[in-house]
Amino acid sequence: MSLPNPLRVLATIIAALSTVLIAAAVCFACDCNTLSAPESFNAADFVFVGTVVNSASSASEVNSTFRVEQVLKGTNTSQAVITGHRSDCDFPFQRGDTYIVYARQADGKFMAGICMATKLVRSEPLTHYTPPPRYGYRAIVAGVILLLALVVGYIVGRAWPRAT
Repeated sequence: MSLPNPLRVLATIIAALSTVLIAAAVCFACDCNTLSAPESFNAADFVFVGTVVNSASSASEVNSTFRVEQVLKGTNTSQAVITGHRSDCDFPFQRGDTYIVYARQADGKFMAGICMATKLVRSEPLTHYTPPPRYGYRAIVAGVILLLALVVGYIVGRAWPRAT
């Protein structure tokens, strides 16, 4: 009786581990039909445009707090909390970014998944443009000083007796 080739055993182990890892990744993926914006609007309980101002997470949930800029469907409010359950189906909100959010209500909480048409509207708040400093006054003063130095140098050079 002979022992199996060690390379064959190693290849079998690697193939088995790869199969398990690929199967695990597929099991955790979100499986849904992505809805268009009109379909998402009809299916949603709350639609708004808002900026993420805070994000708090626990072992089982992620709560993103929004400053609501415009309510398109649902109750008018200035703030909204969208809850995620740490799954691949949750929409990944980033603090400081502005989104149009299509949310459904379940168990008294609003949830926005990747299957709805929720999308980023703009990233980070707009930065205020500050024009570069103006150097006009400084340039004029420096130019006048340089001109005076040249004039004084010319006069001194003409008046200074030359060695012969």
